[in-house]
Amino acid sequence: MSRKRWILLLVIAAILVFGYIKLFYKTWTEQAVAASADQVLVIDVKRVTNTLLWQLLTSPGDWKFSNPFAKKSKDTSWRDMIRIPDYLFAFHSKGQPPGTWYALLDIKSKTGFDACLKKFGFRRLSENEFTNDSTGVYLFVQQDKMLAARAGGADSNLVRQVASELFTRNKFMARAELQKAVDAKSHLAVYISPGNMLKEAGILTANFNRESIKINGLLMPAEQYAFNEEEFSYSTSSVANVCFTQPSQPLFGSLDSTTREKISKAVNLHADSLLLPGNRSYSLVLQDIKERADSAISYTFDDDFNKVEKLVVNNIQEPSFCFVINGKNTAALHAYLLRNNKLEHTAEGELFLPMPLVKSYCREETGGALSITAFNYLPSPADTHTKAVFFLRLSFSRIPGNLLRYLPGSLAESTGRLDELFIQVSRKEQQLQVTGMLTKNKNSPSLIRF
Repeated sequence: MSRKRWILLLVIAAILVFGYIKLFYKTWTEQAVAASADQVLVIDVKRVTNTLLWQLLTSPGDWKFSNPFAKKSKDTSWRDMIRIPDYLFAFHSKGQPPGTWYALLDIKSKTGFDACLKKFGFRRLSENEFTNDSTGVYLFVQQDKMLAARAGGADSNLVRQVASELFTRNKFMARAELQKAVDAKSHLAVYISPGNMLKEAGILTANFNRESIKINGLLMPAEQYAFNEEEFSYSTSSVANVCFTQPSQPLFGSLDSTTREKISKAVNLHADSLLLPGNRSYSLVLQDIKERADSAISYTFDDDFNKVEKLVVNNIQEPSFCFVINGKNTAALHAYLLRNNKLEHTAEGELFLPMPLVKSYCREETGGALSITAFNYLPSPADTHTKAVFFLRLSFSRIPGNLLRYLPGSLAESTGRLDELFIQVSRKEQQLQVTGMLTKNKNSPSLIRF
């Protein structure tokens, strides 16, 4: 073989080795996660990057070309502040508020770090602590490491506890436990530690392609938390379906007062009176968002101060829904509604007063069921059946476009590109199997892209 061919082979080999290291070779350390972590979010950065690159290479229509001779402006970004790891770990520390999460990152350069602090409006609290009040991001810096927290300045003691655990006491999560999430070989994985709710560590994964994001996972609940399944039927022509079985008493009892208050506020009923022991299941069908004309008479005055009657016609949108509770204690719930003046007797039936969006009626059905139904609801035949502990289906494409304007701009745009969300929790022997899928509209761009 000639010398030129040897050189060519060496160059090709070097390119292949470099490409392998750059795209596929990954390292990680458990020293990025504190020992107190009870939930860990793991993002396989290279797997995500490779998938996005492949989608871009195989979609020429998404290619964007710029003038190679144009002068590029230098703008400070997060990439100037931190090194992007092969695996990004974000974790929640046991006993801290649910929304407080942490990520330990390497600082790329002191210059880039200082520039980002200035650009993104961080306020210095001490020599190594910074906070951004508008975004609720708190930074704790130790040499070339940065602990980023989703916490406000008022939570500084919580951040310092985790910083002490990582930087002073060197208490890290066991590598064997973290390995379970890494071994899931997914774009994203969530590790949930065993404890009060779970008998064993649980892993949930999420993977994406051009058309959808898929969720999978198995959870082993503790023995005191029993989960029952039920056969649910629904029509795929509806906007949304939510079905779930009665939570066990230990599970419902484990909810703190704040969570119970949120449930009560969401349904406009006291949660303890709604989720009664002895009930079997709950199902909500949002059939459609229907429009109707509503007229009203107003009065104005002419130039001679004569009263002039004016008819005003408004087109209003109302949900068409049916909520059904099955079980032995629906009579007790009905009595609670009557006792607390939640129902009003009318010629059409018992008007359900807590529903402000549409005129709805409460009825005791045969077979131990209680229904709350909008006046405009027309039952449609079920075409799908599923056995589940919990089930959610939401058809974004059937939501009227004018309702999306109430969402923030970027969220409204993203929601308009979605087709359907599906989540189901069902039993698999002693475990709970979690499956889900989020799909996009046929002609919309990829769900996740550069």
